[in-house]
Amino acid sequence: MSDIDVGFTKSTSVKVTDKMVHQFAELSGDHNPIHLDDTYAAKTRFGRRIAHGMISGALISRALVECIGSGGI
Repeated sequence: MSDIDVGFTKSTSVKVTDKMVHQFAELSGDHNPIHLDDTYAAKTRFGRRIAHGMISGALISRALVECIGSGGI
């Protein structure tokens, strides 16, 4: 952790896949059709399916562990 100074930045990208969305729905129990049903989601203001918001939270947690280490958080 001593290698991280004020102003430190790191970037990464992760493609959220259909498989990830379905796995997250199973894990969380959140089967809202906005995440899983193309026909339903097409009629919403988004116009298509959207991923669960907490997937981004999980990815942020993963990035922190990868960057800082499991003992640093």
